[in-house]
Amino acid sequence: MSDKQYEMIGGDGEQYGPFTIQQLQDNFSQGRANAQTQIRETGSDGWLPLGQLLNLSEQGQASKPLGVAVISDQPLDVSLALSSGWALFKLHMGIMVGAGGIYFGILLAAGMVGAVIPFANIFVQGPLTGGLIILTLNLSRYNQADISDIFLGFKNYGWLLLVTLVQGAVVVAAIVPGVIVMLLGGLLPLMQAQQAGERPEFGGTTIALISVGFLLLLVLGMIAAIFTYFWYFLVADKRGEFGEALAAGYRAGKMNFWSILGLSILIGLVVLVSVIPCGIGLIFSIPWSFAVMAKAYEQIFSSSLVPRESE
Repeated sequence: MSDKQYEMIGGDGEQYGPFTIQQLQDNFSQGRANAQTQIRETGSDGWLPLGQLLNLSEQGQASKPLGVAVISDQPLDVSLALSSGWALFKLHMGIMVGAGGIYFGILLAAGMVGAVIPFANIFVQGPLTGGLIILTLNLSRYNQADISDIFLGFKNYGWLLLVTLVQGAVVVAAIVPGVIVMLLGGLLPLMQAQQAGERPEFGGTTIALISVGFLLLLVLGMIAAIFTYFWYFLVADKRGEFGEALAAGYRAGKMNFWSILGLSILIGLVVLVSVIPCGIGLIFSIPWSFAVMAKAYEQIFSSSLVPRESE
């Protein structure tokens, strides 16, 4: 039994191996496979889930972290991320649209609750985002996932909630200079004039300061978002300790700043257009955007799958 060799199907549909049972167990423990990953004994025709061979009861996300993320020295290929992300979304459109609907629906409900309980959505945004990332990565790596994978982020609830809070704090801190310029240089004098019963005057200086402040707010906020974008992916994927994941995400954003910026703008435009038909398009655009960014993530952070040896 211990001498048997097995092959495994990766997320790209290709076969990897051969592996011993111990190596398959290591792949599972290190997050390179899950209980639904298809394997077969070398030379046989029948495929079966890895969980059946290893008698695993848990599916989906690996029980142990993958290790510290290693940043690729190759720059992000935006066109490749878009094309491979679209291929991933098209191949698994059913489950991804279903997951996108659940994601969008829960966040919408949390937003409505937020009208009564301030910031209620913060408590579900991180884990839900992490769950959708896990589901997307499972589809990309192993070509399979379950719709319930979207809730796997709640198993890592504390860290994903912390990512939401820390990222939000970084973005808010980044936009403070722009807000100050807008308020002190432009809006505050207008408000003071109005309170004094005087007619507010929109002079050239006021308009210029408001414009500069808004531009500064937009630019600094976008820079902060790019430097922190992959934090969710790294924490959800359990790529090292929390601090290591944040540091790796920052370095990746710095190394690939312009590529991530361009990709973010393209995705933002698509998502913006999808809002037009009563927001229904978000059910498609949200999972598509996750597929694209998952492929970008896999480009930037090296994969641990070993290619199948040539026969």
